[in-house]
Amino acid sequence: MNYSRLVLSFVFMIIITGSLFAQIDYKGFPQWSWHKQDSTEYYLYTPDATSKNGRYPIVLFLHGCCGESYHATLRNTVDPPVRMWHNFGANEQQEPTYIIAPATSHGWRQHIKNLKQVMDDLVKNHHGDPQRIYITGFSMGGDGTWEFIQQYPNYFAAALPMGMNFHGDHDKIKDVPIWTNRGETDYHARFLQKDVWEIRKLNGDNVDSNENWVTGVNPRFTSFKDYGHGVQWVAASTQDLTGWAYSKVNDGNKYPVVFFESPSYKHKVGQGAAVLFKIHAADSDGSISKVEIKVNGRHHSTLTKQPYTVSVTAPRGDATIEAIAFDNKGKSSTATTVVRSDIKTKLLSPGLPYAQRGALYEKKLFAQGNGVIRFFVTGGALPKGLTLKQNGLLAGVPETAGTFNVVISATDEDGDSSSSNYSLIVTKKRPEEILVTNVVNDSGVVFPVSKMRIGVSTHFDRDDDEVTISNTNGYDGITFIPGNNRDTNRTNNNYLSFDVDDDARVYVAYEKKDFQFASTIPAWLSDWQKDASGQIVAQYFYYDVYFKDFPKGKVTLPGTDERKNNVGNNYFVMVRKALAPYTFAPEINAEGLNPAFLLLPYEEQLGVLYGKGILKWQLIKGKLPVGLKLSENGRIEGVPESKGTYQFTARVKDANDNAAVRDFTIAVK
Repeated sequence: MNYSRLVLSFVFMIIITGSLFAQIDYKGFPQWSWHKQDSTEYYLYTPDATSKNGRYPIVLFLHGCCGESYHATLRNTVDPPVRMWHNFGANEQQEPTYIIAPATSHGWRQHIKNLKQVMDDLVKNHHGDPQRIYITGFSMGGDGTWEFIQQYPNYFAAALPMGMNFHGDHDKIKDVPIWTNRGETDYHARFLQKDVWEIRKLNGDNVDSNENWVTGVNPRFTSFKDYGHGVQWVAASTQDLTGWAYSKVNDGNKYPVVFFESPSYKHKVGQGAAVLFKIHAADSDGSISKVEIKVNGRHHSTLTKQPYTVSVTAPRGDATIEAIAFDNKGKSSTATTVVRSDIKTKLLSPGLPYAQRGALYEKKLFAQGNGVIRFFVTGGALPKGLTLKQNGLLAGVPETAGTFNVVISATDEDGDSSSSNYSLIVTKKRPEEILVTNVVNDSGVVFPVSKMRIGVSTHFDRDDDEVTISNTNGYDGITFIPGNNRDTNRTNNNYLSFDVDDDARVYVAYEKKDFQFASTIPAWLSDWQKDASGQIVAQYFYYDVYFKDFPKGKVTLPGTDERKNNVGNNYFVMVRKALAPYTFAPEINAEGLNPAFLLLPYEEQLGVLYGKGILKWQLIKGKLPVGLKLSENGRIEGVPESKGTYQFTARVKDANDNAAVRDFTIAVK
C-alpha cells in the first residue's frame, strides 16, 4: 500500500467518524424518528410494510468516534453500516427491519443497558422479533459491538463489528455468529486476525485458519488489502452482510462448525487428478445430520457419517469446493476452499462490441486463468476517452470515430499471461448528441467524461465511491463531468474549461443546504437560470441545478468558493445539445458472446448504448444452457451443465419503455 493511499484512508477515517460530517444537511426519510431512553438519544427507523401479527428483525448500529455530545442527529443514519439495512438511496429493505442509530460523545458502555431496553420494548410493545436482533458498529462502534455481545452473548442473532480489535473474553462470544471486517493496515484492528484465530480454536479449528476464505468456523473474517481504518464503506458495499445476518436466527440452537482439514487452500494438483478432501464437522449442542458437497456451485455428494471425506476430480483451473454441514435441528454452516489445477491464461472475449462517438461505452472483458486476473493494454491504442481498468472494464466516452487496433493482455495470480489483438470500431455520433472534450482545471488536472445515471460518483477524486447519484431527477443520459472535491475552495474565474462541438446547454449542479444549515451560491451562478424541475440527490447531499446556453467552442466556469457559500462539495456539470432534449432509446451493441465450458463457471455481460434510467434485460425467446441465468442487469452467469449450441433472444428496456432486441448464441464446449 502506497503512502498516498494510507493518507487518504486516514483522512477518510476522520471524515466518516469525526465532526467534519456534522455539516451534512441530510433531511432524512420519513421512517426515521427521534427518541430518547434515559440519557441515550437515538433515531429509529420504523419499516412501512409491517402487518399486525408480523414479527420483524431489529438492527442496532453504533457509530464511530467521536460525537460532540449525546445528542442524536440524522448524521448518524448515513454511516454505511446503517445505510445497508435500508438500501439507502432507494430506501428499500430486503425485509422490513427496525433500525436503531443512537449517539454518544465517547464510548458506548454507558449506553448499553438503555439500548437493550429500547430493543426489548420493540419486542414487547411493537413488532420486533426476539430471535432476529442484530448489531453492527464501526471503529469505536466496533468496540461497542464487541462489548455489547460480551455483556449479552445470548441476545443477538448475529454481530458485525468493523475496524476494531476485540477486548475481553473469547469464550463468552464464541457461539455468537460474527462476521468481523478490517482494513489490512488498520492500526486499531492490528490484532483482530489473532483474535479470530483464538475464537476459532475454541470452536475446534486448531489450524491457523484466520483467512478470509474460512467461513464455516465462527467468526467469519474479511481483511481488505490496501485499506486502513476507513473500511466500513467497502465492507458494506462489496459484501452481502445483511443477507448473511438475516440467515442467522437466535432460537437457542447453536450453529454447527465445519472446515476443511486438508488439503490446504489453493492446493495445486494436476487437471483431472483425484483430490481427497478431509472435512471436520461438529455440533456442540446436537449432532451433524449430513454434509453436502458442492463443486463450482453444483451438488457433488452427500456425506452422512464420519469420517467426512470425499474425492473430487479436479476440473480445469480453480475449483470452488463447498462443504455445508447441517445439524439435527436443520441449522447449517458452510466452509469454502479452492483447489487449483494450472490452466493457461487466455482471453475469452471473442471481440469488442462497437462503440459510438459521444456515447457511454462499457465492456467487461473476461479471461480464464488461476485466481484474480488483471488486464492491461500492451499494444496499439484505445480511442481517446476510453480506459481499461485492471479488472477488465473497458469504459468511457470515445471522442473519435474510426477503427482502433489494440493489444490486450491478461495476467493471472500465478503470473501467467496471454495477449489478444482486438479491433474496436467507433461509429459516428448521433445527430442529437454533443461531444465534450478537453475537460481540465486551471492546474492542468484532466477530468473524465461520462453520462449522468443512478450510481455514478459525483466526484472522481473520491477513493471510495460512497457518494453516488441516487436520484437523477430526469437528467439521465446527459453528458456528465464529475467534480473534483480537492478544488472546492477555488475562487478564480477560469477554474474549469472544456470544449463542445455544437451549441450547448450547460447545467451546473451546486450543493444546496436548506434543512439544519444554509448555503448560498456564488455571484457568477446568479446569472444562470435555475431549473425548476427539482434537485439531484447524491445519497445525503442535495444539488440545485442551474443552466445557461453557450455557443460552440470553449466553455469556462469559475470556482465553487466553498468558504463564502458554506458548501462542502464542489459542483458537477452536465451538458447537452442546446434545444435538443435527450430522447435516446437503448441500442444493443453486444454481439459474439464468451465461449462456455461444460461444468465450469461462466460469466458474460451484455452491452448496450444509451437508454434512460435503469435498464432491465429479459429473456424473451429460446433458452440458455441449463445452469446459466440472465439477470435483469444483463449479466449471464452460472455453471453450464450440458454441451451444445444454444440460441436465445434478449430484450433490454429503459425507464421510458423504449426497448431493443437482439439474438444471441452461446456454445458450450
